[in-house]
Amino acid sequence: MNEKILITGGSGLLGSYLIRWFMQRGYINISATYQGTAETIPADIRAGVNWSKLVLPDKEAAHNTIAGHDWVIHSAGLVSYATRDKYRLLEINKTGTEHIVNACMAHGVSHLVYIGSIASLGRETDHVILNEKSPWLDNEFSTAYGLSKYLGELEAWRGAAEGLDVSVVLPSVMLGAGDWHRSSLQIVNRVVHKAGWYPGGQTGFVDVRDVARFTASLLEKNQPGERWLLNAMDMPYAQFYQKLAEQLGLKKKFSLAPKWLARTILAGSSLLKGGSLGQEMINQAYGTFAYDAAHSLTVQGFSYRDMEETLRDVAGAYLSGKKDLFLPF
Repeated sequence: MNEKILITGGSGLLGSYLIRWFMQRGYINISATYQGTAETIPADIRAGVNWSKLVLPDKEAAHNTIAGHDWVIHSAGLVSYATRDKYRLLEINKTGTEHIVNACMAHGVSHLVYIGSIASLGRETDHVILNEKSPWLDNEFSTAYGLSKYLGELEAWRGAAEGLDVSVVLPSVMLGAGDWHRSSLQIVNRVVHKAGWYPGGQTGFVDVRDVARFTASLLEKNQPGERWLLNAMDMPYAQFYQKLAEQLGLKKKFSLAPKWLARTILAGSSLLKGGSLGQEMINQAYGTFAYDAAHSLTVQGFSYRDMEETLRDVAGAYLSGKKDLFLPF
């Protein structure tokens, strides 16, 4: 338990659960980075962790932050589907990862885990099953965010080709408890507070605790060199919204939003946010995609939580109204 661990994006959803998992396992040399202000760091992990600010793609800061660490988990990044963020996505997710990889090689890091995304998997058509071997495709189902994560992943594999031990983890939509106004947890707020419309597509969902456990196991088992898709269950949005609403005790009725209505809602959201949310979001939300995570189940001792349990835990945390509440492992 003496390995020196660095988690970039430690104040985020996955980063915070990774920290909790390592702390629970008895690791004492844990460092993490945050991007905004120190107030974004969850209260329960502010102590016992060596925190530093890292705003990618700051090359010098990345180099200095990596120094002295054995294991690095690169989970920091920008998630956005706004057209105005196209170049920022590339700067942070691609160039930022390039600097992280170079710093890992310069400082002799023994194992880097790059946290990618299912958005980097190519979708040749609608109604397709995707796995780790699905190559990137530039078409109507791809996004600028997906491209930036794919290019970031290429930087990780470039490091592997130059002698760095690398693993890549591709989670589907992560569910947990934390800041309900950030990352994938915004979907819970949407179910509670927005009008009762759901998009007509399907995607995959996974418990953030499972992603944290799996990622840590790759480091502990010293199992580099592979790409891992993590997904507990595929669900149409209609089913997801209904199941979560039931766990939340909502009496709300949900209806399928026609594409014209979704375009209207997006246009209104774009005006409020001062940007543009494009057609790529419609294609994603109305596409029916499934994710084959069988490869992840070949790791000894790993299994996924039942999605009913995850939804029950998420709903319970949300209904408690407590700030900085997290789900226990």
